[in-house]
Amino acid sequence: MAKETSHLHVRLSTRLKDDFKAMCDEDEIDMSDKVREIIANLVRNRKRQSGKVDTKVG
Repeated sequence: MAKETSHLHVRLSTRLKDDFKAMCDEDEIDMSDKVREIIANLVRNRKRQSGKVDTKVG
């Protein structure tokens, strides 16, 4: 069975892309894998936060 995928195109400055690539190279991870990891963590954290009741007032 084929894996369902979608593409996300992001514009970055050359410097930011180069810095991100260097970080990924240091961590021995593909840039696409790292972006997927970052997005998955953001979504997971947001879902976790939205499930919590905020007891702080004012």
